[in-house]
Amino acid sequence: MKFTILTILFLFFGKSYSQEKIEFEDVFFVNGIAYNKLNNQIFTGIAQNKNKNGHIKFEEIYDNGKLTKTLLYYNNNSKQIISTETIFNQENKRVKVLNFSSDGKKIRETTFDENEKKSEYNSYENGNLILHEEFKNGKKNGKWFCYNDDGTKCEMEYSSGKKIKDCR
Repeated sequence: MKFTILTILFLFFGKSYSQEKIEFEDVFFVNGIAYNKLNNQIFTGIAQNKNKNGHIKFEEIYDNGKLTKTLLYYNNNSKQIISTETIFNQENKRVKVLNFSSDGKKIRETTFDENEKKSEYNSYENGNLILHEEFKNGKKNGKWFCYNDDGTKCEMEYSSGKKIKDCR
């Protein structure tokens, strides 16, 4: 009996929280809100754009009509690997962009402030952070570091675009 009740609850809640997937051309917008052309309802789910072979080129993910994320894919044979992931806030502004290599490893991460200006940039090699940069109001700011060709760590510091500590 308990198993039956749990199964029914799982099916009910699983369905209510599942993401609807539709074709990208089946989304339309009114005052910046996404709607599903198939039922004229505010859209929550995934809008996909596929190539002629049926592989996904990109997806846009919506929550209550608002864009929350876009995913751009590499198409390596039958594998779908994310190449770029862009995350948006409730005002539809970019918050973060992640870039991945064709083998799925994170290679870049860019964070944006409330004005969509770059606030932080990180670069990765084989999963290891190799470059870190901070910005404020579009200018170099805060601690920066990278690795020199000989493998030594180089740290700098900026304030409002001016270097205040050189590589050490």
